[in-house]
Amino acid sequence: MKEKRIYINGRFLQQVPTGVNRYAYELCKALTILKVNFVIICPKGNLCDSYEVDDFNIIHWGIGHSHFWEQCVLPFFFLQQKGKSILANFTGIGPVLVKNKIVTIHDLAFMFHPQWYSKTYASFYRILTPLSAKTALKVLTVSNFSKSEIIRMLHIGDRKIEVVYNAVPPCLMEEEPEYSSTENNISDKYVLVVSSIDPRKNFERLLKAFRYLEDTDLHLYIVGGWNAIYTSGSIQNEMDVCENPRIHWLGRVSDEELKSYYRQAACFVYPSLYEGFGIPPIEAMAMNCPAIVSDIPVLHEVCGSAAIYVNPYNERKMAVEIKRLCGDENLKEEMKLQGKKQLENYSWIKSAGKLYSIINSI
Repeated sequence: MKEKRIYINGRFLQQVPTGVNRYAYELCKALTILKVNFVIICPKGNLCDSYEVDDFNIIHWGIGHSHFWEQCVLPFFFLQQKGKSILANFTGIGPVLVKNKIVTIHDLAFMFHPQWYSKTYASFYRILTPLSAKTALKVLTVSNFSKSEIIRMLHIGDRKIEVVYNAVPPCLMEEEPEYSSTENNISDKYVLVVSSIDPRKNFERLLKAFRYLEDTDLHLYIVGGWNAIYTSGSIQNEMDVCENPRIHWLGRVSDEELKSYYRQAACFVYPSLYEGFGIPPIEAMAMNCPAIVSDIPVLHEVCGSAAIYVNPYNERKMAVEIKRLCGDENLKEEMKLQGKKQLENYSWIKSAGKLYSIINSI
């Protein structure tokens, strides 16, 4: 039987490595390690220099960029293909007009909470996501929680949807004890937050919770950047008026800087209101940083017993749990131990192997 030609929608390589783009990149790297033959198709133009692409077979094709290239130009590439080929889309909907495709739906937050997004973004995805999913051969998603949401909201059969988990990027795994590097020059005791700055991440309540903490030596370090797809309003106001010298908005940082922030943090907090998976909590586990996360179904699936759960709508309870974890060394050590066990569930190699099996089953 002739092997399928695998093409991967490489539009993500021209964008900064956010969560969904990191998912696409790490799956491609793992497929390369498994010696799977594939070609990445990108719009013409420069790739983001955050990615190492020397091992990838990349072709630049067509005109335009972004969604126009994906929806209107990329389909013409597949009209020219002879024989069996398949297009894998790891960051979203992919071209609706291509039938031999796999699409990835990370979550349906834009359907449940459209107010968190720009009107253009929410409208675009509410129209195209159901169309793309129904015309795809398979739909990938990143958790059983998201799978259940897709079945319920998009009315797609269970057998068409496959869960392919996220994992921790190798560059953010803790090294062996003999490893040494130049750490960030931080003298503060701090709580770390890592996420995009958007409404679902619940920053307003986190900042209120932080003000309830009595430990005036404890700082809050927030790593993450803005994205134009989100509404900003009240979060931006919080940032603008926040004059608390113990709250630090750090923006996007390099992987090496991020590792250092994880290593030196008193604890990690992730008070998100809605997720499809949530990569930062398992990054924290990999870096031996004990975690407090929202008491929502998907984070129970992802974190198991390796995190402390808190009602994301209760600022005072959030403050209580931060204080408790920061002050209890035995609890920290237990969380670190549980984190190492939980990490055994996640591997890019295992996810890429499952993906390859899915492709071959089509």
